[in-house]
Amino acid sequence: MAKGALPNIPVCNVGSDFAMAVAERVGSRALMLLAAATGHVSQRTLRVADMLSRRWLERNRSPYLAEIQTLANRAGRPGIYYLNVSYEWGCTTAARPAADETSAVLQRTLDWEVNGIGRHVVAARIANPLGTWISFTWPAFTGVIQAVAPGRFAAAINQPTLPRRLGVEVLDRLLSRSVFWRSMHLQPIHLLRRVFETAPDYETARTMLETTLVATPVIYTLAGVRADLTVTIERLPNVHVTIEDAYAANEWRAIAPERRHHAAFENEARLLAMRTTSNAWDPEFNWVRWPILNPDTRLALMGNPSTGEIIARGYESGRPATRTLVLREL
Repeated sequence: MAKGALPNIPVCNVGSDFAMAVAERVGSRALMLLAAATGHVSQRTLRVADMLSRRWLERNRSPYLAEIQTLANRAGRPGIYYLNVSYEWGCTTAARPAADETSAVLQRTLDWEVNGIGRHVVAARIANPLGTWISFTWPAFTGVIQAVAPGRFAAAINQPTLPRRLGVEVLDRLLSRSVFWRSMHLQPIHLLRRVFETAPDYETARTMLETTLVATPVIYTLAGVRADLTVTIERLPNVHVTIEDAYAANEWRAIAPERRHHAAFENEARLLAMRTTSNAWDPEFNWVRWPILNPDTRLALMGNPSTGEIIARGYESGRPATRTLVLREL
């Protein structure tokens, strides 16, 4: 690659233990996300956080605990358990008819305050009896935030803002974490992984995302193989509201009044921008502009589960950080 050229997004052909396999494939970059996400936390604090996180995963009988344990042993530094139960990001997502008006497309940007992960994103092409699926992820991260299963569906997670209990964000954050530690349910990122691993079709995926008990509030957006198969699912641990108008940012649209939650960055402006932007297949990502594009944007993605076409690009500091990855999986 020429000096100064943007890097490619690596594509790793892996199996069901993709988090470990990806870490092995990318070598020295394997702990990049861990280092970036936990660099502001002392080693002593991380060890305590790891202990609490491991106990929570053990108590809840996490189906991915053994995988996380192996990653933690290989890392040689604390933080893997904490990383896999603690995550904070913003997103702007749409599932809507594609330009051909017969299939559906998932359009998505991921915003995360952790610098560096935009240029280190990996496309994990995961072998599965139901068909290969592609997760855009990072080494040592065992959950799924956004993925495409050609011939089945595509889906992504948005994180809702904090409930407004005391009105002070730092205190409300502590209260939310205390609720999480008491929960016996599956993490949203691991539920989405289980859906891609086990759901044969859109209808099954939708039912799982609507009904499986989850540990924390979450917003799922799901696109199937037809133009009419698109929903956003707002979730509390044991409650769901499904919205046919499948656009999502980081504030509730239906499940709770806005006044009960902290405000998200440019939430309404991002929703409006996504609604009014083009759904045309766009390898140049011309729709990724302010306020959808902002300093925390780390990934842009378009995926059509009917055609198997996927495009993705990493971002840093409001600019492209990788070349555009183009995949045609069917």
